[in-house]
Amino acid sequence: MSERLTPLMSQYRDIKRRHPGGILFFQVGDFYETFHEDAREISRLLNIALTTRDKDRSDPVPLAGVPIHAAENYIAKLLQAGRTVVVCDQVEDTPGPSGVVKRLVTDVVTPGTTLSPATLVESENNYIVSLAGSGGSVGFAVLDVSTGEFSAGEGSRAEAERSLAAIRFREAIVPAGTSFLMELARALAPSCVVDERPPSEFERDAACEALRAHFGPDEGSCAGFSDRPRAAAAAGALLSYVKELRRSPLAHVTELRHLVTEESLILDPETLRNLEIFEPLQGNAPDTTLVRHIDRTATAMGARELRRRLRRPSRRRAVIERSLDAVSSFLADHAGLRELESRLRRFPDIERLLARITARKAGPRDLLALAEALERVPAIAETARRFDASAVADAVERLARPLEARETILRGIEPGTPAHIREGGVIRRGYREDLDRLIEESEGGKSWIARLQESERGRTGIASLKVGYNRVFGYYLEVPRSHEAKVPAEYVPRQTLVSSLRFVTSELVEREQAILAAESRRVELEREIFDEICGAVARESRAIQVAAAAIAELDVLSSLAAIALERGYCRPEMNETGDLLVTGGRHPVVELISGAGFIPNDTELRAGERTFLLITGPNMGGKSTYIRQTAIVALLAHAGSYVPAARASVGLLDRIFTRVGSSDNLARGQSTFLVEMAETAKILHQCTSSSLVVLDEIGRGTSTLDGLSIAWAVSEYLLENERRRPMTLFATHYHELTNLAERFPHVRNLRVEVREWGDEIVFLYSIREGASDRSYGIHVARLAGLPEQVIRRANEILAALEREQGGEAPPRRAEAMQPSLFDRPDAIRIALQDIEIDRITPLEALKILSDLKKLTGE
Repeated sequence: MSERLTPLMSQYRDIKRRHPGGILFFQVGDFYETFHEDAREISRLLNIALTTRDKDRSDPVPLAGVPIHAAENYIAKLLQAGRTVVVCDQVEDTPGPSGVVKRLVTDVVTPGTTLSPATLVESENNYIVSLAGSGGSVGFAVLDVSTGEFSAGEGSRAEAERSLAAIRFREAIVPAGTSFLMELARALAPSCVVDERPPSEFERDAACEALRAHFGPDEGSCAGFSDRPRAAAAAGALLSYVKELRRSPLAHVTELRHLVTEESLILDPETLRNLEIFEPLQGNAPDTTLVRHIDRTATAMGARELRRRLRRPSRRRAVIERSLDAVSSFLADHAGLRELESRLRRFPDIERLLARITARKAGPRDLLALAEALERVPAIAETARRFDASAVADAVERLARPLEARETILRGIEPGTPAHIREGGVIRRGYREDLDRLIEESEGGKSWIARLQESERGRTGIASLKVGYNRVFGYYLEVPRSHEAKVPAEYVPRQTLVSSLRFVTSELVEREQAILAAESRRVELEREIFDEICGAVARESRAIQVAAAAIAELDVLSSLAAIALERGYCRPEMNETGDLLVTGGRHPVVELISGAGFIPNDTELRAGERTFLLITGPNMGGKSTYIRQTAIVALLAHAGSYVPAARASVGLLDRIFTRVGSSDNLARGQSTFLVEMAETAKILHQCTSSSLVVLDEIGRGTSTLDGLSIAWAVSEYLLENERRRPMTLFATHYHELTNLAERFPHVRNLRVEVREWGDEIVFLYSIREGASDRSYGIHVARLAGLPEQVIRRANEILAALEREQGGEAPPRRAEAMQPSLFDRPDAIRIALQDIEIDRITPLEALKILSDLKKLTGE
């Protein structure tokens, strides 16, 4: 078979054998070609044509390709599908002795290690995770190659899950043969790519040596992780893997932090999903997410920092108060806030610029963008000095540190530089004498050629003689056929065209060779100088990252202040008693998109006395909104943000748990009820007296009696263990659960206010003390548009069932029951309250008056 391979396909085969796990993008001219199974796969994933090579053969080779100029977009799609792409470029223009041009693998791109802007989301970190260990202890490390953020920790499997729960990683590495670590990675991030690596890379000595080699001996024998061997193993293996893959020293990875869960409010993926912090519960509706409505950041770095705060809010009171103090200082100076926002706008993403520069993946314009950003830093720091807050003062101090990178770049890079170093003209004149001599030599030759046209016209008498150039024949003298007789004898024919002839002279050939040699040496020298400048910038990585972090923090704080100012948020008071008290709380998203006046509600949860709020009432009455808004208020407070309320006192929490029925997902092959029970079990096993538990229906996916029994038992479990009794908000349609208040003093019944008007109901969307005696399900069905025949029949069946049950239902206390009717004056008052006087026309006013008159007459 090998005898039949062409030299090109033989070269392809050899490179593919060295990289069997990736899709090989093999440059052939202006295209990246793929062959065999790679071609079939990208044809399917990218929806591009699949053709064949050597079609005359009985077994033609499948072929699919993409143009090089559009390759980044195609690679981004392949990474999104979880594939690795191996990029193999032509590194010379003319074939060697083998008959093919030399090709080398210049990049290996994986979902968790990519640096290209086309493959990254500006506002999101791009994490890769490493897991190590066995038995009861797991080491874990997390790296964002695109920013240099690097952290590690270790603990039990449960602690590893807590630490990594809110980190959305796209790739993970584990030692080969450790199925439990692979299962853990897939449980935490079902769509991530998991790579198995040689176990030797995770051995403590090898990992510590990798850390020592990168961070230096001053950081200790194992970069400060000597007492955490599994964390060190995970971090060292991850660092080695990425360095090998990226073929880069990763100079922008300047520190390894401890991933400490004790200082963070833990939010698992279910909670983030159920509260719609980053992703909508239903379909692709980003307008329903919290981050969509509170992100006013002006920079990509600030956007990522805001999302980190929302994924891992702090539970240290000092950290939270420090953030709130800063937001308060911004709110005290509206003009200063607007000026800071203006200065931050369109500030470049210097974190990711630095990553590309240190990895030698940057272009000349990336360096200029970094220089332009650093030039803006002093003005941002000067504006920030207006605000009196320790967090802002610290940021200003970090921005004041001297940075030489800007001067280094501007001294060396030409302001109007081309996009690619290969185009030449990148380095400023005067930066290096040897480069200036090459430039003069090249330009001198070109000037001679420019003068050659006039001199040859005069010497030959051919007024239409021209000097031209193309990539195939080089420089030439072109003469119309009509003047062929005047051509001097020393002209050497080079090319014959229909209407003209092309010639060269020995002197022209010599000059051309000198020019091309000078140009080639110039490009090589410019590339060398460019790498030197990138190296000088890389040596300032830590200082640039410190400035980037300061910019990101100022951006987040000013964004939080702008939202608080615009929407009337209040500063939460953080308490250590565990109480959660909210006056006039609102849902920050629903109030913006509902299109109607939002009804604020109060929440009162007190440690040791009022820990369990049971909310009953109709499904469309606002129960779900109420319990979720309370959780979001607590989350925002821990993130150091003002909150949507008139007043709030928030106790320090360790976790927020949610169980929401509408999040059920059958795609994984599990029944709705099984998913519900698994999520509920997780809450019961992991909650503490410092947790907030939000339950929106329990026991829906089974029979009524089974569901009621489970919901009752879950409630008792959350109430009976004093040491693990969490703050709980439980919205349910099981009205029988309201009897829990008679057994447990910590339970309070709340109801959604509803008023009946004949056969109709009016949702008031307010939460009041007391239990609801019915769900109004049939009324809600009518609102949803069920046929009237179905509604009538449902009422008949309901009446029959109530007669059949007789007096067996638990008695209700009168004060806990809602009145079934309200007086006509109440109906009229509600109708009047709904009128927007400034918006109605005279004709509409007459119609309303007529309707009200009919009401009074009935």
